[in-house]
Amino acid sequence: MGGCNRIGVCCNFWISVLEGLGLGKGYKLSIGKRNCVGWFMGLFKRLKTPKATISITLEKGEFSLRDPLTGTVNVSSSEDFDVDEIRIEFEATEWTCATQSIDIEGNQRTVTARQTNRIHEGKTAITGRMHVTDGFKKDFPFSINLPQGVPPSYRGKNATNTWKMKAVLAVKGRPDVTSHQMEVQINS
Repeated sequence: MGGCNRIGVCCNFWISVLEGLGLGKGYKLSIGKRNCVGWFMGLFKRLKTPKATISITLEKGEFSLRDPLTGTVNVSSSEDFDVDEIRIEFEATEWTCATQSIDIEGNQRTVTARQTNRIHEGKTAITGRMHVTDGFKKDFPFSINLPQGVPPSYRGKNATNTWKMKAVLAVKGRPDVTSHQMEVQINS
């Protein structure tokens, strides 16, 4: 016969398994059916991303290395939860490609090497801790100074420099809500 005929014993078994995996810490254990179901519902909620969206609207289409990156982070929610911070994450990557002909025992061979390097990454907090409620909708303006010594965007036959950014709604004890990563044109 499958399943559990004594719900409390079954729940305690699964609670101990999940705690062994580090997923059940901080919950009061109880044999009662109602408390066990509530425990599992709380656990599953902790594993789920909050019902919220976050996006970035840039002030303009291109930016200079000398000027701050400006825009707004747009947040809306259809659930109550606590936020550790709203932040912008950005990175600059460099892709290079080199091709060379070499002689191997009298035969000409073409060898191509490709390499991608992250040349810069950063995080900038836009807000600190806050409580978001069901129906919350707000735009958060930002202005971020770009780092010195990092090259501007570039697209060539054998090399590219790409700047990308995304917004993150960091949620305590649950997966973060993130925007789509977007490419930003940074000129010298």
